[in-house]
Amino acid sequence: MEYLFIIIGVGGIGGSVARDLPKLLIGSNHKLLLVDGDIVEDKNCKRQPYQSQDIRLKKSRVLARKINSFYDIDCEFYSKYITKDELAFLINQRPGYIPFFIGCVDNDATRKLIETTYLNYSDAVYIDGANSEFEANVYVSYKKQNIKYGPIRSEVYELLTDKNPGLASCEEKIAKGQVQYLITNNKVASSILEHIFPFITHEENKYEGVTDIGRFKEIHI
Repeated sequence: MEYLFIIIGVGGIGGSVARDLPKLLIGSNHKLLLVDGDIVEDKNCKRQPYQSQDIRLKKSRVLARKINSFYDIDCEFYSKYITKDELAFLINQRPGYIPFFIGCVDNDATRKLIETTYLNYSDAVYIDGANSEFEANVYVSYKKQNIKYGPIRSEVYELLTDKNPGLASCEEKIAKGQVQYLITNNKVASSILEHIFPFITHEENKYEGVTDIGRFKEIHI
């Protein structure tokens, strides 16, 4: 059973997941795909796995090249925002792999696209992380032979009607100016990796549900 690990959003949380996940994939036949249309900015070098030489380059492309140079695994990239059915296209281009969605985005418009794609597969995994300054949560859901275990985020509360970053203007992206928090980002990334591990090692317990992360606490429900 091989997974196609698709990390959507390689900023604060996703960049940290992408940085460390390859270490768990060494010696396996799993694939890794990074999806993000963002460009590295100077401010990203403070909280994300990028350096000054990466500025003005696509995050997904930069990170995929680093992973491929450091580890003997297959890491690909898609350096555009998903706005419609791009995820399904990318998965169908790589037949034989179970899609493993790792959502690390900062808008609900993209979350809706990921959820819709995930629900269309009879066998798939979806882990979604989100955070504020000190608070965060990770939703873990998976499907096996069309039976779904664990809730997706929209089944717990209504997602916002915000704008997909791929459809936003440059001015809107700059105005958003959302601050990311290094320590909380790393805690979310660590939690996501912890949830990924049982799938890689074929453990019986997958711990579907919600992990609630706060300052000096972490609870799985």
